[in-house]
Amino acid sequence: MKNISKNLNLLTVFIICFIIFAASFEPALASLPVPDNAAAAAAAAKKTSTSGSTGAAKVLEGLSKTATKAEITTTETNLPKIAGRAINYFFGVLGVVFLTALLVGGYLWMTAGGNEEKVKKGQGWVVNGINGIIVVFLAYALAYTMLFAMKTAIGG
Repeated sequence: MKNISKNLNLLTVFIICFIIFAASFEPALASLPVPDNAAAAAAAAKKTSTSGSTGAAKVLEGLSKTATKAEITTTETNLPKIAGRAINYFFGVLGVVFLTALLVGGYLWMTAGGNEEKVKKGQGWVVNGINGIIVVFLAYALAYTMLFAMKTAIGG
């Protein structure tokens, strides 16, 4: 029964971390550009419809109008932008992984109940989580510095 309770508590910690992780990407997802062909797809869907307008055409038309009202412009996505998004996503995932390790270590340490083995195990998780977060921050700083230097070197 104790193992089930322990596993349930760990599952709860992971679910909370996932919710925090998912909520952190909402602004990034909202700022993604609208594809250039959204209006063309809406027009094509209208033309192919025999009964006036289909549900898909209405949805695409509504999305196009909403993007226009929200002043979301269509921009070209090039390789540096895609690489930057991938790097940001990768470091975000790594940060969440090490933050989770830190939280699990703190949980193990707090629930050790004076058992030295469990305390050492929890401390190990905490130390590894902190080390991982430090490595992620340093790697992000290095990647940002290098990409900035390359951008200025090529006149971007």
